[in-house]
Amino acid sequence: MKRPSHIRNPEISRTGCRFLVSIIGMLCTLSAWGQISLVHVTGCGPNAFPASTCSIPATGSGNLIVVGFQGNQAADAITSLSDNAGNVYLHAGNAASSDSVSNLMADIWYAQKSASGATTITINVTPSGNTGTATIWEFSGMNITSPLDQTVVLDSQAATSTPSGASVTTAVASEVIISVVVVQNDVTGISAGNPFTNDETLNGNGFAHLITSSSGTYAAQWNQNSAGTYASSTVSFKAATSGTSGTFSPCDLNQDGVVNGLDVTLAVNMALGTTPCTASVEGPDLCTVITVQRVVNASEGETCITYNTHAVTLSWTASTSPNIAGYNIFRATTSGGPYTQVNSSLVSGTTYIDSAVAPGQTYYYVATAVNTSGTASGYSSPVSATIPTP
Repeated sequence: MKRPSHIRNPEISRTGCRFLVSIIGMLCTLSAWGQISLVHVTGCGPNAFPASTCSIPATGSGNLIVVGFQGNQAADAITSLSDNAGNVYLHAGNAASSDSVSNLMADIWYAQKSASGATTITINVTPSGNTGTATIWEFSGMNITSPLDQTVVLDSQAATSTPSGASVTTAVASEVIISVVVVQNDVTGISAGNPFTNDETLNGNGFAHLITSSSGTYAAQWNQNSAGTYASSTVSFKAATSGTSGTFSPCDLNQDGVVNGLDVTLAVNMALGTTPCTASVEGPDLCTVITVQRVVNASEGETCITYNTHAVTLSWTASTSPNIAGYNIFRATTSGGPYTQVNSSLVSGTTYIDSAVAPGQTYYYVATAVNTSGTASGYSSPVSATIPTP
């Protein structure tokens, strides 16, 4: 079809500097988290769950939320947790413990890489309506991909006035350990000399945490007002900076100190969207086939490349024809086409960034001007851009 002569082609030839092409390829390094910090700790209850919810200070972004729970029946079980920011809560391994004598139970759940703004947490317990208490911690500086390290429980322990939490042995310096103890009588505090901080004694039970500074074996120990049986749940979580080198390779997606097939699987799942994207290989929270390929290469001993995805920036001189509504951008991988439109809606300005490009590929671009009646001009003069590798 012959184009109407009154709509001029966009003036975007490279000559005369009317058309500009730039390739953006910024070096990106993984920023290691700082030292683990306790953001807040909040007690909740006694309540009848799930009829009651727990109110907490608004959560920050990218933190670890830990929920320690104590139920008043040994048969109680948490079925799920949720909050008003949409965070996903996971059971901390098999963290449920119980004492058949005191008829109490304890459990620990967590949410990694928190979304900001959560102020209420709903704890769903079966049988519904049983009374329990909870303590909610929020920590910054944590591993955001796979923070869970160890889970240990003690069930139906012998009577004592100094109940000890299940112990964990850490292999790295910086971790956070959460320990919950449910006792037959009443916790009065942490035993003298024990490094843990007792954060709550709700319903006479103990909820404690410890931020470690060296590897070793750790166990909370409490005092209760008279000898009694008990049970305990203890979970440790990894810091983002833990590991022998102090920082992780950006391709070490599960941050276990080595890039291997587990990281490749994570990269694939992140690129497919079945696992939340937490990688910083192409850029923060950007996961595509490029991330997968770079993790594969790193797992085979190559350097983990941490350049952002390249992009082509196009700019042009506005059409002087009347009633121009916008522009469409077309791209081809061979000179002369065939061309495929790359913008999903009319570009109202005179610049466009094409970020869906592959390293080493040469692209050829043209543009058309479209008037308010929907009539388009012919193609502009083509320009090309070659994407660097990597």
